[in-house]
Amino acid sequence: MAQQIIGIGASANDGTGDPLRTAFDKVNDNDTELYNVSGWGYYQDNAASTITVNTTPVKITFNKLGANNNKSYLPKEIRGVSDLINATSFITPIDLGDSYDLRLDFTINAKTGSPTLLDLVLDIGGGASPTINIVNRTISLVRTPPYTISVGFPIFCLGTFLTNGGQFFVNTDTGTVDVTARSLFIKRDFKGDL
Repeated sequence: MAQQIIGIGASANDGTGDPLRTAFDKVNDNDTELYNVSGWGYYQDNAASTITVNTTPVKITFNKLGANNNKSYLPKEIRGVSDLINATSFITPIDLGDSYDLRLDFTINAKTGSPTLLDLVLDIGGGASPTINIVNRTISLVRTPPYTISVGFPIFCLGTFLTNGGQFFVNTDTGTVDVTARSLFIKRDFKGDL
């Protein structure tokens, strides 16, 4: 919906502005539009799901079978109808120009071959391997497993992201790591056409 402007007339009390009922109808419509924009979803894997990561990029998936999944606070315009992540673990933005905050949490459960770094990318290419990376984070793996890693960042949605969605890939510098307890928090902050 485009913003509805309240007609205030050419000068005070000249009788050319919007009638009171019309003005407050516009206020309500504008407020409803803003009220429906924000919201969040939390997607968690069940504890038994493990991904082994090596030097070749591997997609991070979310089976959404964890006990703490929560879709009760999605943006009102999609709540009960759609989601912010689909069945194949693609982030699915709502509108062109949207702004989101993401937080990816996962546990490094085991490692072999002395890996020291984990590369994490958010890719919007839509393929089976990363081609259009919009976020890249390098994570240290020097600690002794198990331990949890949290990575958060803001993103915005333009045409390619809207068309293809986004997916996470990870790879090590050497050796392997087992990644468990994956979860993703997605919060829509801003609607592009507001």
